[in-house]
Amino acid sequence: MMRKSTHGAAILVGIGLVWTGLSMQSPQAQAPAGGTVAFTNARVIDGTGGAAVEGATLVVSDGKIQAVGKNVTVPAGAMRIDASGKTIMPGIINAHGHLQADMSKRTARERLSNQLRMYADYGITSVQVLGLPLEDVPDGIKLRDESRPGGGPLDRARVLIAAQSLRNLKSEQEARDWANKYADMKVDIIKMHITGSPQDMTPAVYGALIDQAHKRGIRAAAHMLYLKDAKGLLDKGIDVLAHSIRDQPVDQATIAAIKSRDVEYIPTLTRDIAQFIYEGNPPYFTDAFFMRHIPGSYYMAEMSKLKDPANQEKIKKDQTAQITKTWLAQGRKNLKTLSDAGVTIALGTDTGTNEGQWQGYFEHVELEEMVKSGLTPMQALVAATGGAAKAANIQQQIGTIATGKQADLLVLTANPLADIRNTRQIDSVWIGGRRMATTNGTR
Repeated sequence: MMRKSTHGAAILVGIGLVWTGLSMQSPQAQAPAGGTVAFTNARVIDGTGGAAVEGATLVVSDGKIQAVGKNVTVPAGAMRIDASGKTIMPGIINAHGHLQADMSKRTARERLSNQLRMYADYGITSVQVLGLPLEDVPDGIKLRDESRPGGGPLDRARVLIAAQSLRNLKSEQEARDWANKYADMKVDIIKMHITGSPQDMTPAVYGALIDQAHKRGIRAAAHMLYLKDAKGLLDKGIDVLAHSIRDQPVDQATIAAIKSRDVEYIPTLTRDIAQFIYEGNPPYFTDAFFMRHIPGSYYMAEMSKLKDPANQEKIKKDQTAQITKTWLAQGRKNLKTLSDAGVTIALGTDTGTNEGQWQGYFEHVELEEMVKSGLTPMQALVAATGGAAKAANIQQQIGTIATGKQADLLVLTANPLADIRNTRQIDSVWIGGRRMATTNGTR
Protein backbone atom coordinates (compact mmCIF):
# COMPACT_ATOMS: atom_id res chain seq x y z
CA MET A 1 0.00 0.00 0.00
CA MET A 2 3.03 2.29 0.05
CA ARG A 3 5.54 3.62 -2.44
CA LYS A 4 9.10 4.44 -1.58
CA SER A 5 10.20 8.03 -1.88
CA THR A 6 13.38 8.92 -3.72
CA HIS A 7 13.83 11.81 -1.31
CA GLY A 8 16.36 11.10 1.47
CA ALA A 9 16.01 7.91 3.50
CA ALA A 10 18.67 8.48 6.14
CA ILE A 11 16.27 7.87 8.97
CA LEU A 12 12.85 7.12 7.52
CA VAL A 13 12.22 6.03 4.00
CA GLY A 14 9.72 8.55 2.67
CA ILE A 15 6.56 7.11 1.19
CA GLY A 16 4.27 8.77 -1.26
CA LEU A 17 2.16 8.88 -4.33
CA VAL A 18 3.34 9.91 -7.76
CA TRP A 19 1.88 13.28 -8.73
CA THR A 20 1.99 13.07 -12.48
CA GLY A 21 -0.32 15.69 -13.85
CA LEU A 22 -1.82 18.04 -11.30
CA SER A 23 -0.74 21.60 -11.91
CA MET A 24 -2.86 23.56 -9.51
CA GLN A 25 -3.20 27.22 -10.27
CA SER A 26 -2.53 29.52 -7.35
CA PRO A 27 -5.85 30.52 -5.78
CA GLN A 28 -6.07 34.29 -5.86
CA ALA A 29 -6.95 36.05 -2.63
CA GLN A 30 -10.09 38.04 -3.27
CA ALA A 31 -10.51 40.51 -0.42
CA PRO A 32 -8.23 43.56 -0.58
CA ALA A 33 -5.33 43.61 1.87
CA GLY A 34 -6.40 45.35 5.04
CA GLY A 35 -9.97 45.72 3.82
CA THR A 36 -12.83 45.20 6.25
CA VAL A 37 -15.34 42.43 5.60
CA ALA A 38 -18.52 41.96 7.62
CA PHE A 39 -20.46 38.70 7.46
CA THR A 40 -24.02 39.22 8.64
CA ASN A 41 -26.89 36.89 9.60
CA ALA A 42 -24.52 33.94 9.94
CA ARG A 43 -24.56 30.83 12.08
CA VAL A 44 -21.17 30.85 13.82
CA ILE A 45 -19.52 27.75 15.27
CA ASP A 46 -16.47 29.06 17.10
CA GLY A 47 -14.43 25.85 17.55
CA THR A 48 -14.55 25.83 21.35
CA GLY A 49 -17.56 23.55 21.75
CA GLY A 50 -19.84 26.39 22.79
CA ALA A 51 -23.30 26.58 21.29
CA ALA A 52 -23.54 27.92 17.77
CA VAL A 53 -24.59 31.58 17.57
CA GLU A 54 -27.47 32.20 15.17
CA GLY A 55 -27.89 35.49 13.33
CA ALA A 56 -24.36 36.58 14.15
CA THR A 57 -22.18 39.27 12.61
CA LEU A 58 -18.48 38.58 12.13
CA VAL A 59 -16.12 41.44 11.25
CA VAL A 60 -12.70 40.80 9.70
CA SER A 61 -9.98 43.37 9.06
CA ASP A 62 -6.19 43.25 8.64
CA GLY A 63 -6.36 39.46 8.53
CA LYS A 64 -7.89 39.16 11.97
CA ILE A 65 -11.31 38.77 13.54
CA GLN A 66 -12.24 42.16 14.93
CA ALA A 67 -15.64 41.32 16.38
CA VAL A 68 -18.18 38.50 16.45
CA GLY A 69 -21.61 38.17 18.00
CA LYS A 70 -25.27 39.05 17.69
CA ASN A 71 -24.98 42.74 18.57
CA VAL A 72 -21.98 43.78 16.52
CA THR A 73 -22.00 47.08 14.62
CA VAL A 74 -20.78 46.85 11.04
CA PRO A 75 -18.03 49.44 10.48
CA ALA A 76 -18.66 52.11 7.88
CA GLY A 77 -17.23 51.19 4.51
CA ALA A 78 -17.02 47.49 5.26
CA MET A 79 -17.73 45.01 2.47
CA ARG A 80 -20.93 43.31 3.62
CA ILE A 81 -21.57 39.63 2.94
CA ASP A 82 -25.03 38.37 3.74
CA ALA A 83 -24.48 34.91 5.22
CA SER A 84 -28.14 34.05 5.74
CA GLY A 85 -28.53 30.28 5.74
CA LYS A 86 -24.78 29.78 5.94
CA THR A 87 -22.51 28.47 8.68
CA ILE A 88 -19.11 29.99 9.47
CA MET A 89 -16.61 27.88 11.35
CA PRO A 90 -12.83 28.02 11.77
CA GLY A 91 -10.84 26.59 8.89
CA ILE A 92 -10.13 22.89 9.35
CA ILE A 93 -6.68 22.06 10.73
CA ASN A 94 -4.97 18.78 9.95
CA ALA A 95 -2.70 18.05 12.91
CA HIS A 96 -1.12 15.04 11.16
CA GLY A 97 -0.58 15.43 7.45
CA HIS A 98 2.24 15.00 4.95
CA LEU A 99 3.51 16.62 1.75
CA GLN A 100 4.90 13.59 -0.08
CA ALA A 101 2.07 12.97 -2.54
CA ASP A 102 3.86 14.92 -5.26
CA MET A 103 7.06 13.03 -6.04
CA SER A 104 7.66 14.76 -9.38
CA LYS A 105 10.92 16.35 -10.48
CA ARG A 106 9.62 19.85 -9.94
CA THR A 107 11.34 22.03 -7.36
CA ALA A 108 10.60 21.32 -3.73
CA ARG A 109 8.81 24.64 -3.36
CA GLU A 110 6.52 23.87 -6.30
CA ARG A 111 5.74 20.38 -5.04
CA LEU A 112 5.05 21.46 -1.48
CA SER A 113 3.05 24.55 -2.47
CA ASN A 114 0.82 22.57 -4.84
CA GLN A 115 -0.11 20.15 -2.10
CA LEU A 116 -0.84 22.97 0.34
CA ARG A 117 -3.14 24.48 -2.29
CA MET A 118 -4.92 21.15 -2.58
CA TYR A 119 -5.53 21.13 1.16
CA ALA A 120 -6.76 24.73 1.13
CA ASP A 121 -9.19 24.08 -1.70
CA TYR A 122 -10.93 21.53 0.52
CA GLY A 123 -11.15 23.94 3.45
CA ILE A 124 -8.06 22.71 5.30
CA THR A 125 -6.40 25.99 6.17
CA SER A 126 -3.46 24.68 8.24
CA VAL A 127 -1.47 21.45 8.07
CA GLN A 128 1.02 20.14 10.60
CA VAL A 129 3.39 18.00 8.54
CA LEU A 130 4.60 15.16 10.75
CA GLY A 131 7.54 14.09 8.66
CA LEU A 132 9.17 15.72 5.63
CA PRO A 133 12.20 14.39 3.69
CA LEU A 134 15.35 16.14 4.87
CA GLU A 135 16.14 17.74 1.53
CA ASP A 136 12.66 19.31 1.44
CA VAL A 137 12.87 20.76 4.94
CA PRO A 138 14.56 24.08 4.01
CA ASP A 139 11.80 24.89 1.52
CA GLY A 140 9.20 23.66 3.98
CA ILE A 141 10.56 26.00 6.64
CA LYS A 142 10.44 28.93 4.19
CA LEU A 143 6.81 28.13 3.39
CA ARG A 144 6.12 27.86 7.12
CA ASP A 145 7.63 31.26 7.77
CA GLU A 146 5.64 32.81 4.92
CA SER A 147 2.45 31.30 6.28
CA ARG A 148 2.84 32.68 9.76
CA PRO A 149 0.51 35.52 10.72
CA GLY A 150 1.94 38.74 9.30
CA GLY A 151 3.87 36.88 6.62
CA GLY A 152 1.80 38.29 3.77
CA PRO A 153 -1.10 37.06 1.61
CA LEU A 154 -1.33 33.29 1.14
CA ASP A 155 -2.52 31.23 -1.80
CA ARG A 156 -2.26 27.95 0.13
CA ALA A 157 -2.74 26.41 3.56
CA ARG A 158 -0.52 27.41 6.44
CA VAL A 159 2.05 24.77 7.37
CA LEU A 160 4.00 23.55 10.39
CA ILE A 161 7.01 21.29 9.83
CA ALA A 162 8.54 18.18 11.33
CA ALA A 163 11.52 16.67 9.51
CA GLN A 164 11.75 12.95 8.77
CA SER A 165 10.42 10.81 11.56
CA LEU A 166 13.19 9.34 13.67
CA ARG A 167 13.28 5.63 14.29
CA ASN A 168 15.58 2.85 15.47
CA LEU A 169 18.11 5.14 17.14
CA LYS A 170 20.57 3.16 19.24
CA SER A 171 21.85 5.46 21.96
CA GLU A 172 20.78 8.37 24.10
CA GLN A 173 23.56 10.53 22.66
CA GLU A 174 22.44 9.75 19.10
CA ALA A 175 18.91 10.77 20.06
CA ARG A 176 20.11 14.04 21.57
CA ASP A 177 22.26 14.75 18.52
CA TRP A 178 19.28 14.31 16.20
CA ALA A 179 17.10 16.50 18.41
CA ASN A 180 19.75 19.22 18.22
CA LYS A 181 20.10 18.83 14.46
CA TYR A 182 16.36 19.19 13.96
CA ALA A 183 16.18 22.13 16.36
CA ASP A 184 18.93 23.84 14.38
CA MET A 185 16.83 23.30 11.24
CA LYS A 186 14.06 25.33 13.00
CA VAL A 187 11.39 22.60 12.88
CA ASP A 188 8.17 23.07 14.81
CA ILE A 189 7.95 19.57 16.27
CA ILE A 190 9.99 16.35 16.32
CA LYS A 191 8.36 13.09 15.22
CA MET A 192 9.45 9.56 16.15
CA HIS A 193 8.33 6.06 15.21
CA ILE A 194 7.70 3.48 17.92
CA THR A 195 6.19 0.51 16.11
CA GLY A 196 6.50 -2.37 18.54
CA SER A 197 9.38 -3.92 16.61
CA PRO A 198 12.61 -5.23 18.19
CA GLN A 199 14.49 -2.43 16.41
CA ASP A 200 12.54 0.31 18.18
CA MET A 201 14.31 2.87 20.30
CA THR A 202 14.36 1.80 23.93
CA PRO A 203 12.45 3.95 26.43
CA ALA A 204 15.77 5.40 27.60
CA VAL A 205 16.65 6.45 24.04
CA TYR A 206 13.30 7.97 23.10
CA GLY A 207 13.19 9.53 26.54
CA ALA A 208 16.48 11.29 25.73
CA LEU A 209 15.04 12.41 22.39
CA ILE A 210 11.95 13.89 24.05
CA ASP A 211 14.02 15.49 26.82
CA GLN A 212 16.43 17.13 24.38
CA ALA A 213 13.58 18.35 22.20
CA HIS A 214 12.03 19.98 25.24
CA LYS A 215 15.36 21.52 26.22
CA ARG A 216 15.44 23.10 22.77
CA GLY A 217 11.87 24.38 23.16
CA ILE A 218 10.33 21.88 20.73
CA ARG A 219 7.45 19.48 21.25
CA ALA A 220 7.55 15.79 20.36
CA ALA A 221 5.00 13.54 18.65
CA ALA A 222 4.99 9.78 18.27
CA HIS A 223 3.73 7.28 15.73
CA MET A 224 2.54 4.33 17.80
CA LEU A 225 -0.01 1.53 17.82
CA TYR A 226 0.29 -0.45 21.03
CA LEU A 227 -0.90 0.48 24.50
CA LYS A 228 2.41 -0.53 26.11
CA ASP A 229 4.28 1.86 23.83
CA ALA A 230 1.84 4.68 24.53
CA LYS A 231 2.40 4.14 28.26
CA GLY A 232 6.17 4.30 27.81
CA LEU A 233 5.97 7.43 25.70
CA LEU A 234 3.68 9.12 28.19
CA ASP A 235 6.06 8.23 31.00
CA LYS A 236 8.87 9.96 29.10
CA GLY A 237 6.89 13.15 28.44
CA ILE A 238 5.55 12.83 24.89
CA ASP A 239 3.40 15.78 23.82
CA VAL A 240 1.30 14.30 21.01
CA LEU A 241 0.12 10.74 20.35
CA ALA A 242 -0.11 10.89 16.56
CA HIS A 243 -2.23 7.76 16.01
CA SER A 244 -4.82 5.69 17.85
CA ILE A 245 -4.04 3.10 20.47
CA ARG A 246 -5.44 0.12 18.62
CA ASP A 247 -4.40 -3.18 20.19
CA GLN A 248 -6.49 -3.12 23.37
CA PRO A 249 -8.76 -0.86 25.43
CA VAL A 250 -7.19 2.13 27.08
CA ASP A 251 -7.08 1.73 30.85
CA GLN A 252 -7.70 4.31 33.52
CA ALA A 253 -3.98 4.75 34.24
CA THR A 254 -3.35 5.68 30.60
CA ILE A 255 -6.30 8.05 30.53
CA ALA A 256 -5.03 9.71 33.70
CA ALA A 257 -1.51 10.03 32.24
CA ILE A 258 -2.79 11.61 29.01
CA LYS A 259 -4.90 14.11 30.94
CA SER A 260 -2.32 14.97 33.59
CA ARG A 261 0.30 15.65 30.92
CA ASP A 262 -2.21 17.49 28.70
CA VAL A 263 -1.31 15.30 25.71
CA GLU A 264 -3.21 15.65 22.43
CA TYR A 265 -4.55 12.47 20.82
CA ILE A 266 -4.86 12.17 17.02
CA PRO A 267 -6.89 9.07 16.04
CA THR A 268 -6.19 9.04 12.23
CA LEU A 269 -9.09 6.64 11.60
CA THR A 270 -8.87 7.13 7.85
CA ARG A 271 -5.30 5.87 7.85
CA ASP A 272 -6.57 2.46 8.95
CA ILE A 273 -9.55 2.57 6.60
CA ALA A 274 -7.24 3.15 3.64
CA GLN A 275 -5.46 -0.11 4.40
CA PHE A 276 -8.45 -2.25 3.45
CA ILE A 277 -11.18 -0.16 1.80
CA TYR A 278 -9.74 -0.77 -1.65
CA GLU A 279 -10.85 -4.40 -1.53
CA GLY A 280 -13.54 -2.89 -3.73
CA ASN A 281 -14.49 0.53 -5.04
CA PRO A 282 -15.24 2.90 -2.16
CA PRO A 283 -18.36 5.04 -2.49
CA TYR A 284 -16.40 8.27 -2.74
CA PHE A 285 -15.02 7.23 -6.12
CA THR A 286 -18.29 8.63 -7.47
CA ASP A 287 -18.49 11.59 -5.07
CA ALA A 288 -18.34 14.88 -7.00
CA PHE A 289 -16.60 16.59 -4.07
CA PHE A 290 -13.80 14.06 -4.40
CA MET A 291 -13.86 13.65 -8.17
CA ARG A 292 -13.45 17.34 -9.02
CA HIS A 293 -9.67 16.96 -8.71
CA ILE A 294 -9.36 13.75 -10.71
CA PRO A 295 -8.98 15.14 -14.27
CA GLY A 296 -5.37 15.85 -15.11
CA SER A 297 -4.06 14.73 -11.74
CA TYR A 298 -2.15 11.79 -10.35
CA TYR A 299 -5.50 10.60 -8.98
CA MET A 300 -6.33 9.11 -12.35
CA ALA A 301 -3.44 6.65 -12.23
CA GLU A 302 -3.97 6.04 -8.54
CA MET A 303 -7.66 5.31 -8.96
CA SER A 304 -6.96 3.08 -11.95
CA LYS A 305 -4.69 0.94 -9.81
CA LEU A 306 -7.07 0.88 -6.86
CA LYS A 307 -9.98 -0.10 -9.12
CA ASP A 308 -8.02 -2.98 -10.63
CA PRO A 309 -9.69 -6.29 -9.58
CA ALA A 310 -6.27 -7.93 -9.27
CA ASN A 311 -5.11 -5.23 -6.85
CA GLN A 312 -8.36 -5.47 -4.91
CA GLU A 313 -7.95 -9.23 -4.62
CA LYS A 314 -4.41 -8.72 -3.35
CA ILE A 315 -5.70 -6.44 -0.59
CA LYS A 316 -8.31 -9.01 0.40
CA LYS A 317 -5.51 -11.50 0.97
CA ASP A 318 -3.13 -9.09 2.68
CA GLN A 319 -2.71 -10.00 6.34
CA THR A 320 -1.97 -6.47 7.52
CA ALA A 321 -5.00 -5.09 5.66
CA GLN A 322 -7.25 -7.63 7.33
CA ILE A 323 -5.90 -7.21 10.85
CA THR A 324 -6.26 -3.46 10.45
CA LYS A 325 -10.03 -3.95 10.51
CA THR A 326 -9.68 -5.20 14.07
CA TRP A 327 -7.33 -2.35 14.93
CA LEU A 328 -9.81 0.17 13.56
CA ALA A 329 -12.64 -1.24 15.65
CA GLN A 330 -10.55 -0.94 18.80
CA GLY A 331 -9.34 2.50 17.78
CA ARG A 332 -12.94 3.68 17.46
CA LYS A 333 -13.77 2.43 20.95
CA ASN A 334 -10.69 4.08 22.42
CA LEU A 335 -11.50 7.36 20.70
CA LYS A 336 -14.94 7.41 22.28
CA THR A 337 -13.54 6.44 25.70
CA LEU A 338 -10.88 9.13 25.62
CA SER A 339 -13.25 11.78 24.33
CA ASP A 340 -15.74 10.97 27.07
CA ALA A 341 -12.91 11.25 29.61
CA GLY A 342 -12.11 14.80 28.47
CA VAL A 343 -8.88 14.12 26.54
CA THR A 344 -8.05 16.68 23.84
CA ILE A 345 -8.88 15.02 20.52
CA ALA A 346 -7.27 16.48 17.39
CA LEU A 347 -8.13 15.76 13.78
CA GLY A 348 -5.34 14.23 11.72
CA THR A 349 -5.35 11.91 8.74
CA ASP A 350 -1.79 10.96 7.71
CA THR A 351 -2.74 12.10 4.20
CA GLY A 352 -0.08 12.93 1.66
CA THR A 353 2.10 9.88 2.12
CA ASN A 354 0.41 6.47 1.93
CA GLU A 355 -1.46 5.11 -1.05
CA GLY A 356 -5.15 5.96 -1.32
CA GLN A 357 -5.14 8.65 1.38
CA TRP A 358 -6.35 11.78 -0.37
CA GLN A 359 -5.17 15.20 0.73
CA GLY A 360 -8.07 17.51 1.51
CA TYR A 361 -10.83 14.98 0.96
CA PHE A 362 -9.90 12.53 3.71
CA GLU A 363 -10.05 15.26 6.36
CA HIS A 364 -13.80 15.42 5.72
CA VAL A 365 -14.03 11.64 5.80
CA GLU A 366 -12.16 11.67 9.12
CA LEU A 367 -14.83 13.98 10.57
CA GLU A 368 -17.52 11.58 9.41
CA GLU A 369 -15.65 8.61 10.90
CA MET A 370 -15.27 10.40 14.23
CA VAL A 371 -19.04 10.80 14.39
CA LYS A 372 -19.53 7.16 13.44
CA SER A 373 -17.26 6.34 16.39
CA GLY A 374 -19.60 8.06 18.82
CA LEU A 375 -18.51 11.69 18.91
CA THR A 376 -21.15 14.33 18.37
CA PRO A 377 -20.80 16.56 15.31
CA MET A 378 -19.79 19.39 17.63
CA GLN A 379 -17.08 17.29 19.24
CA ALA A 380 -15.75 16.32 15.83
CA LEU A 381 -15.71 19.96 14.71
CA VAL A 382 -13.82 20.98 17.85
CA ALA A 383 -11.27 18.23 17.13
CA ALA A 384 -10.81 19.68 13.63
CA THR A 385 -10.38 23.25 14.86
CA GLY A 386 -9.55 24.12 18.46
CA GLY A 387 -8.24 20.63 19.27
CA ALA A 388 -6.06 20.36 16.18
CA ALA A 389 -4.74 23.89 16.76
CA LYS A 390 -3.64 22.82 20.23
CA ALA A 391 -1.91 19.72 18.83
CA ALA A 392 -0.05 21.99 16.39
CA ASN A 393 0.68 24.52 19.16
CA ILE A 394 -0.92 27.38 17.24
CA GLN A 395 -4.00 27.80 19.43
CA GLN A 396 -3.07 31.32 20.49
CA GLN A 397 -3.63 32.65 16.97
CA ILE A 398 -5.59 30.07 15.00
CA GLY A 399 -8.27 27.42 15.46
CA THR A 400 -11.18 29.25 17.06
CA ILE A 401 -13.30 32.24 16.15
CA ALA A 402 -12.56 34.97 18.65
CA THR A 403 -11.58 38.61 18.59
CA GLY A 404 -7.90 38.98 17.75
CA LYS A 405 -7.51 35.54 16.19
CA GLN A 406 -6.48 35.05 12.56
CA ALA A 407 -9.47 35.02 10.20
CA ASP A 408 -9.01 31.50 8.84
CA LEU A 409 -12.61 30.60 8.08
CA LEU A 410 -14.72 28.00 6.34
CA VAL A 411 -18.10 29.23 5.09
CA LEU A 412 -20.61 26.43 4.46
CA THR A 413 -23.96 26.42 2.74
CA ALA A 414 -25.36 23.86 5.20
CA ASN A 415 -25.17 23.16 8.93
CA PRO A 416 -22.54 20.56 9.93
CA LEU A 417 -24.20 20.17 13.33
CA ALA A 418 -27.21 18.68 11.55
CA ASP A 419 -25.04 16.41 9.39
CA ILE A 420 -21.26 16.30 9.68
CA ARG A 421 -21.03 15.65 5.95
CA ASN A 422 -22.13 19.23 5.46
CA THR A 423 -18.52 20.34 5.95
CA ARG A 424 -18.26 19.39 2.27
CA GLN A 425 -20.83 22.03 1.30
CA ILE A 426 -18.21 24.74 0.92
CA ASP A 427 -19.24 28.25 -0.06
CA SER A 428 -15.83 29.84 0.48
CA VAL A 429 -12.48 29.43 2.21
CA TRP A 430 -10.71 32.35 3.91
CA ILE A 431 -7.10 32.44 5.10
CA GLY A 432 -5.85 35.51 6.92
CA GLY A 433 -9.06 37.34 6.08
CA ARG A 434 -8.71 36.79 2.34
CA ARG A 435 -11.08 34.72 0.28
CA MET A 436 -9.41 31.97 -1.69
CA ALA A 437 -10.40 31.04 -5.21
CA THR A 438 -10.59 27.36 -6.06
CA THR A 439 -7.85 25.80 -8.12
CA ASN A 440 -9.91 26.27 -11.27
CA GLY A 441 -10.44 29.93 -10.49
CA THR A 442 -13.97 29.78 -9.10
CA ARG A 443 -15.65 30.16 -5.68
